Amino acid sequence: MEAPNQQQTVQVRLRSVIQHPGQSAEAHEMQAKGRVIEKKGQAYLLFEELTEGMPAVRTTVKLHAEDAFIMRKGGVQMRLPFRQDDARFGTYGNGPAVMDLLVNTKELHWTPGRFSVAYDLHAEGNLLGKHQLTITYSEVPK
Repeated sequence: MEAPNQQQTVQVRLRSVIQHPGQSAEAHEMQAKGRVIEKKGQAYLLFEELTEGMPAVRTTVKLHAEDAFIMRKGGVQMRLPFRQDDARFGTYGNGPAVMDLLVNTKELHWTPGRFSVAYDLHAEGNLLGKHQLTITYSEVPK
């Protein structure tokens, strides 16, 4: 019999810095309540992104230092796979339009409580931007 999934409620803080070609870097921050679930020995962070006037976006982050991904569903559809020093294909969709992306991971780190990734995002052979994403999370006291 399989062990039950382990789960804990966490406070999530997400900081994203994006530099589009020829532009200054933009920083975005967000906080949310979420959950860390352990399933088959693998940790996942789940939370909802709420932006005023926009549909909610459910976000899942596979937490791993070598092979991770971010998946978003709702107002936007996105899947970004990460592997240190590797380029992988992902997707981004907004409504019926879906675009293929190339995700070139420069740095990938995970320790319990902190996930960070630096990557270049390309579409149709063009650099869309350089991204630095840091997600910190801590258990919410009961």
